[in-house]
Amino acid sequence: MKVHQLNALITIADTGSIRAAARTLGLSPAALTRTIRDLEANLHVPLVNRSATGITFTEYGRSLIVHARLVVGQIAQAEAEIDAMRHAPAGKLTVGVTPWVAFAFLPETTRRFLERMPDVQLEFYEGLLGVVQPKLRDGTIDFVIGRPAPATMQSEFRNVPLFVTHSTVVARRGHPKAHSRSLAELTDATWLLPWDLSSQDSHAQILFKRYGLSAPKRIHFVHSVAITLAQLVNSDMLSIFPWPLVEIDMVRERVCALPIGEDLEETSVGIISRRGQPMSSVAECFVHCLRDVVSDDVRSQNPERRRMFHSIEVVA
Repeated sequence: MKVHQLNALITIADTGSIRAAARTLGLSPAALTRTIRDLEANLHVPLVNRSATGITFTEYGRSLIVHARLVVGQIAQAEAEIDAMRHAPAGKLTVGVTPWVAFAFLPETTRRFLERMPDVQLEFYEGLLGVVQPKLRDGTIDFVIGRPAPATMQSEFRNVPLFVTHSTVVARRGHPKAHSRSLAELTDATWLLPWDLSSQDSHAQILFKRYGLSAPKRIHFVHSVAITLAQLVNSDMLSIFPWPLVEIDMVRERVCALPIGEDLEETSVGIISRRGQPMSSVAECFVHCLRDVVSDDVRSQNPERRRMFHSIEVVA
């Protein structure tokens, strides 16, 4: 297998057709088709199904695309590393970010990073690990800032903890249950939880069964802060937010924290990356900037910043 063949396969997958991929690569459709046929001949398996309505990938093709992205990504990273050793770092860094972390820390982290590495192009994906996991697995994303991977994924992904924080129940201002002081008063409410579907049972247990309560019957899931806010403000749904998100002005103006007496779970945030693959110097620089921003905010003498991050405990 040759790199240009793998890159051709990736481009076809990304663009959806031979013709579009050929335009992207600056080749003729015939030349690109020959490249894929040569790759199929080398592997002795079909990779692409061609028909009058377009192309689809065989199971061999789908499997190879995952590995091709990793190989091409590793080569690009190696080239960027060598280039950085010769002169100013350049290239591209792609980061997945849990939505509330993006609101709280990403702007200042980005500013500091670009001061150090102005020639690096950044690309961000918003989403929880369960959403961006396929892109992390195939190398599209370099690392994710968010909740650690479930135990079933820990052999595949590495997690380096950054900090832990606490959470609270939130609702729109004026909500009929805004003054509730116990989870027992909220079992009949409709909930909108910003977590992966796979964590439904564990979170219900943490929130209610832990205190001898029946879990709510109406639980919906969401992967976007913007969608959550829109739903909360315009309905009687309840949700759970990490405290730093609650204290952000644009959020605090729309929702309120309920004075619930029970302790809710801690939220752990870390850097999740592919196990067995070292982080580039560019990625390490971004993480270093993030750590500095979190530490500075936690120790800030600014009352507003201290209020926003009072619940965060930095992991050494």
